[in-house]
Amino acid sequence: MSSFCKKVIEYMYENRLNQFISSFYELYQKYSHLGEEGFLREWFHRSIIRDLVYYFPPSAIVTSFEEFRSSRGHLLSVYVKTYWSFCKNPKKHPVKIEEAMKFFGLEELNEKKLKVNYRRLVRQHHPDRVGRSRSAHMTMVKINYYYQILRRYLSDRRDEAVQVR
Repeated sequence: MSSFCKKVIEYMYENRLNQFISSFYELYQKYSHLGEEGFLREWFHRSIIRDLVYYFPPSAIVTSFEEFRSSRGHLLSVYVKTYWSFCKNPKKHPVKIEEAMKFFGLEELNEKKLKVNYRRLVRQHHPDRVGRSRSAHMTMVKINYYYQILRRYLSDRRDEAVQVR
């Protein structure tokens, strides 16, 4: 039971990490008051444990959770620390639509082209492909950051168009 529980925990963390990466800037704005450790505790650990309680006995959760945290917990902490440091200094990383479009090589803002260029850049610069270095992680942070800026901008424009009608 314990090894199955650990596999479920790994799967849940992987999904949660993907959610974090795709919306880290919004999460930073919402949870920055907690700090990095508080965010990890609240958004990752507690939410996953709340879900696990329905399916596993507490003893299996505690054992599997501690095994997971000792083996892979540091990686999660590094991700959060890297993304948080990127968000802490907005003047160092200005939010400009034109700059983000230029980053993705877009002449005009088009959601379909944005997704294609985003995926291309991710394939080129992903740390699993180019090596797990700090610069590779920062490049991915920048790609995701600019992608979120443009997605948010497109979403806001869609919302404005709906309200006008």
